[in-house]
Amino acid sequence: WNFNAFELYTRTHGNPLVTITVTLLESYELLDGWLLDRQKVVNFLLRVESEYNPNSYHNNTHAADVTQTSCVILESFKKQVKQISKLEYFSIIIASAVHDLGHLGVNNDFLINSRHPRATMYNDKSVNENFHIARAFAIARESPDLDIFSGFSLDDQKQIRKLMIETVLSTDMAVHFDLLSRFTSQVDAKPDLSEWTDRTLLYQMLVHLADIANPSRPFHLARGWAERVIEEFCDQGDREAACGLPVSAMCNRVTMNMPRAQLGFIN
Repeated sequence: WNFNAFELYTRTHGNPLVTITVTLLESYELLDGWLLDRQKVVNFLLRVESEYNPNSYHNNTHAADVTQTSCVILESFKKQVKQISKLEYFSIIIASAVHDLGHLGVNNDFLINSRHPRATMYNDKSVNENFHIARAFAIARESPDLDIFSGFSLDDQKQIRKLMIETVLSTDMAVHFDLLSRFTSQVDAKPDLSEWTDRTLLYQMLVHLADIANPSRPFHLARGWAERVIEEFCDQGDREAACGLPVSAMCNRVTMNMPRAQLGFIN
């Protein structure tokens, strides 16, 4: 939980996502002797990392952090969830790695209100999240050298694709309360996670939690992430003003109060 993605960025010369993802795949014995082609995985991840934009917050360092955090949370499940399959580990790791792929540094409301082509493409529904996961699969299908799914059967590919799509779409904050409600109801009905025959909801919550875990980090890390997300919010506010759009409440550089904003998010 003390993982420092900022330090990893420096030590890997700007390639934290490839480094942490390959390391995690290796730790679960997924890269060699299973169904993955190591070179294809590296090619795919290099391409993915290159398409993360240098935003203040939604960048390759954040993606690396969420990928590592997902596995920390996944490890905590082992006390109740037995026999997590390699396919599930793979799906969660890759979904986490691509969950903000190609993020433009603005939220869904901005894309919708500015009539961005992505909003048109995805009918104003989870615009960022739909783009992220669609782009990931598009990259894999561009070339045989990038197709990390080629070693799986068609049935396994369908299962992986479904789980990845569901988990990435669950990172849209607009679905937070619905996701929390469904998860709470399921836990109340079946407190023993080993009894869950369909783990999709569990993995949706897992990746969502990893995505919003920053305030629970040690303070020096939590503050570093808070400073970066606030800067990105304010950059959006500047763009809203430049476009003649109302400046969102959380994006007003003049009135922004970081401690209050963080408390509001936590609450």
